[in-house]
Amino acid sequence: MRKMLEGRISRMGCIRSSVAIAIAMLVSSCSTDTGGSIPPDLTGKVKLDYENSLIVFPLDAYKISTDDFSRILLAREVILTTCMKKFGFNDDPKAAYSKAENRNFGVWNVDRVRQYGFGFAGEKSASSQAHDEAGVWGNARYKCLGSEKAALEQITPQDQFMNGGIANELSMRSLNLASQTDAWKKSKEEWASCISSGGLTPGQGPAEWSSQQALDLLIRTDQANSSPADVSEGIRIATVEAECNQKTRLTQTLGDIQASYQLPLIRQNEAALAELKKEGEKYVSAADEVLREKQ
Repeated sequence: MRKMLEGRISRMGCIRSSVAIAIAMLVSSCSTDTGGSIPPDLTGKVKLDYENSLIVFPLDAYKISTDDFSRILLAREVILTTCMKKFGFNDDPKAAYSKAENRNFGVWNVDRVRQYGFGFAGEKSASSQAHDEAGVWGNARYKCLGSEKAALEQITPQDQFMNGGIANELSMRSLNLASQTDAWKKSKEEWASCISSGGLTPGQGPAEWSSQQALDLLIRTDQANSSPADVSEGIRIATVEAECNQKTRLTQTLGDIQASYQLPLIRQNEAALAELKKEGEKYVSAADEVLREKQ
């Protein structure tokens, strides 16, 4: 269950350092929108949460967001680590996962990348607390998953909520519509020109939100045991990319364009989204209650 949940959230672009490239592959593989064009609402904007390195879209109000998923994962770990104490394990639930963040349009939080490069906050803590899941720890974990099944089910969303349901479908459609605009293409070109001036080669195709140098580094290095030289190089490359992202306002601009298409789509699907929000909030509220009671 732990790997399954982490894998699902990783597909949202949240967990592992390799996801910086994987997100680009997901975004760039979107097909042209076939549902007909709709006029954008230019009041639609994204909020860049620098403290948590999250991009907040209008549709996030209706689905289990990246931040919500992080709290659900933490609540699960609080339940399980409490149970695991009976077997002699005293793991820190906060160190089970790296800190989630959004990189829809490449790295953009300069302060974060200067510290972690393409990695994520908390990644080292999560790695240092890794256990042999086939050994004694794994057996104890399996027993706790069984004994705490009822409590875990109350805070673990079903697949339709994990996958975003209609909110995710509308998000992808808004992305497709936004990516066809001239403003979108102009912003991408400005960012590509900026990182070229910084000595990097803009990525192509699936790596369009990063540089070729970042992709080469990812391929050749051992993510679990990177050398100091590779860590320094990763920070250097990520800093150039993020500084250019800020200079050209890439994430803010592209996020706003996408948000401008999300607003009319929200109005067209308000009833279905309201139901999705209502059901999803049950799991988030239950997770928050666990955190209040047990932390």
